[in-house]
Formats: sequence, structure tokens, C-alpha cells
Amino acid sequence: MLKIYTDKTSKLCDIEPLSVKNSQLCLLGFDALGKVSYKSELSGAESKLPSLSAFSRKISGVVIAGAVTDNYGILKKSAVIADKGKLLGISDMVIGYDGSPYQGGGSYKVYQTSACKIGIVVDDDIRNYEAVKSMSLCDADLIVIISSSEEKKQHNFLVRAYAYLFGVSVLLITKTGTLASDIHGEICGRSLEQKSHLIIPVKRQYLLTKTKRRGVKE
Repeated sequence: MLKIYTDKTSKLCDIEPLSVKNSQLCLLGFDALGKVSYKSELSGAESKLPSLSAFSRKISGVVIAGAVTDNYGILKKSAVIADKGKLLGISDMVIGYDGSPYQGGGSYKVYQTSACKIGIVVDDDIRNYEAVKSMSLCDADLIVIISSSEEKKQHNFLVRAYAYLFGVSVLLITKTGTLASDIHGEICGRSLEQKSHLIIPVKRQYLLTKTKRRGVKE
């Protein structure tokens, strides 16, 4: 079982570490960091990424926060992950749609953390079932989806279907709600509050399958 703290709208500087300390994973929305400029981070003008790492050290756990990243004018929707004081990486939304100011990223990532193996899906990638499938094949124990939009009625169906089809617990945070499903496709966590504490089962289960295709026997 994984103890999770979520905060949809607070800024990182306003979150009290003591309220998070008993949780293994702290999940924050897109307001936590705002826009992260790589140019400003590298020059030392801003220190949002080090601040997130420092916060993860204070709570002695994993922190994931949504952010709009600015790579010298190239904007992407992203999620930043840190674990016990170490910045593990930044995952970008991979699919970019016509008319959107945000560019698509390169690949999906699964992170080995002190809590478990976590795959991260950002914003509109929730529509791409291949994202969850690939992370499941890479042995993710939990899929975290961070969305900058309000919760939609389709999200309930998608979260449950992904968890059931690919055998991995799925946790979604939006601007208006938090939703989690276990591998049986059952809702195991739900909150409309700004802040919430959830306990989600994280268990690997495997099913033996057989396939048959046309071809020549070697």
C-alpha cells in the first residue's frame, strides 16, 4: 500500500512539509512550480528545480509536480520528479496537437524511486493508451497522470480501463479532482478537495497468455 498526499493548486512554497511527511509520494498540480525556464535555472536567476529537490529531502519521499517548461522559447507541458533530495528527471507531454502552443516531447519514462517504480503521463497524453501500455511493460508499479485541465467525465472511464487492461494502478490529478484505480478497475481513491491523503494498493500481478500467428516453423 502506498501513502499519497495530493495538492491540486498550492504553490510549492506554501506547502507545509509536516503535512506531507507521513506520505511516500507527494503529487502536486501545475500551480506548484508555474513556468520553469531552463535558461533562468541554469543562470541561477531562478531555483525552482532545486527547491523541489530540497522539499523532497524535507519530507524524505518522492515529489512530482506539473509545470510548463520553457527551453529557450520552446514550451512544453511537463512533470518534474524528485526523490529524497535528488532530482530524478523531467517528463514531457509527448503528443503535440495542431494549434497548441506546446511542443511534444521525446519519450515516456519510468522512474525507480524509494516508493516504487513510477511512470508519468502528462496532460493530453492521457488520450494515448500506448503510454500506459509501454510503462506497464517496463514494470511500472504506479502510473501517475498530471493534467492541467479540469476533470472530465471520460477520465473516470479511462483511469479504470487503463488500470484493468494493463495491470497497473493509475492515479490522476487534475485542477478539480484526484482519482485512483486499482488493477481490478475499481476506484480506490477519490477526492474533490484541494488537499487529500490517499492509500493506494500497489501490487504486481501477472497473467500467462498464449498467442498464435501465421508463419513458418523454424
